Amino acid sequence: MKPTSIKILITTSRRPTPRVRSLVKDLAGVLPNAERFTRGHFSMEELAREASIRGFNRVVVVSGRKGNPGIMRVYEVGEGSLAHIASLKIKGVALSRELRRPLPRFKPQGMIVEVDGSPLSDLVSDVLVRSFNARLYEEPSEREVTVRLEGAEDFVVLEFLVKGRPVGPRLKVAPTRGFQSDDKG
Repeated sequence: MKPTSIKILITTSRRPTPRVRSLVKDLAGVLPNAERFTRGHFSMEELAREASIRGFNRVVVVSGRKGNPGIMRVYEVGEGSLAHIASLKIKGVALSRELRRPLPRFKPQGMIVEVDGSPLSDLVSDVLVRSFNARLYEEPSEREVTVRLEGAEDFVVLEFLVKGRPVGPRLKVAPTRGFQSDDKG
């Protein structure tokens, strides 16, 4: 049985750097059912209202730190409000253009997660499952992206694959302190 479809609105924090905007563009290409949104001066309340009107049930906000992407927060869209689901600290990023990797030629319709079994990878896979209805240990269909997680001591490398070939960006991430649902966006 396929999980319910998640529609994702992905945007930046206010006044993003070019590198943060580029990561948002890359993520919109590899996350299932994702659409990029230029935030401008929208407050979080206005962003929630816009997402609700457009039929999105998740909002992803990428914020910068010292000019680079620093944190990715995932929210569930409610009645005109956003409920925080999880946050991932971005410890490093290689954009698709830097890796000379294409984005998928199609909009991914689902996400499969491959985990290496390390404790930190298990935590990050939990975030992906809760945030994007990703599925674990299944064979991807033609229109799904696979996310391979490889854990290190204090971060996890995320590689996006389509038909076994790397696509899009490569991220080094770690769950934030208290990542369950008590962070404020």
